[in-house]
Amino acid sequence: MLLVALVALTVGVVREGRVYRLDDAVLALTPGETGGPGLPHVLAFAVVDLATPAVGVAVVLLVAAWLSRRWRDPAPLVVAVPAIVLLTTTVLVGKAVIDRAAPGFDAVVAHDGSYPSGHTATALVCAGVLAEIVSRLRPHRRRAAWVAAAGWTLLVVLGLLWLHFHWLSDVVGSVLLGTLVLWLLLRWPWRLGERIARH
Repeated sequence: MLLVALVALTVGVVREGRVYRLDDAVLALTPGETGGPGLPHVLAFAVVDLATPAVGVAVVLLVAAWLSRRWRDPAPLVVAVPAIVLLTTTVLVGKAVIDRAAPGFDAVVAHDGSYPSGHTATALVCAGVLAEIVSRLRPHRRRAAWVAAAGWTLLVVLGLLWLHFHWLSDVVGSVLLGTLVLWLLLRWPWRLGERIARH
């Protein structure tokens, strides 16, 4: 279902540029990079800056490497590295193939497409990997860990939309992509999370 929804949305983006008129509706409801109330604007910039893909990837890899070294067990890295590689590959291929400008720009900046949103996909996958590690080590905190991952992803999405850095369909496509990556690696068919034993 995730793959079907992602393919359908991607086809809509490629053919129409904006889909279901929701992109324009959300754009009209948000102030953009140069407007809006002060506090939400500052918070949106702070979240988006903190959610830079390089930062998210670095945090996850550092945590996984530290845990692997501490336990002398590669399991955290076995979970984190494939997720980062698959995420990065799919996002970069999508951006290279789909030349779509962000709503705040007239042309694709530096030939870097707007679809899918790298910030959104990275926030979801990195937070999901950390949530999986916490869930395996502390099963009683499983729900809190996944709620935190979902909450962080939602904040990133809202920040990107508020500032007009992405279309709604960009972030929805990335949520579908990120969820698919996590599902394939953590649930089926690879079930990499099961490699993490309680320490």
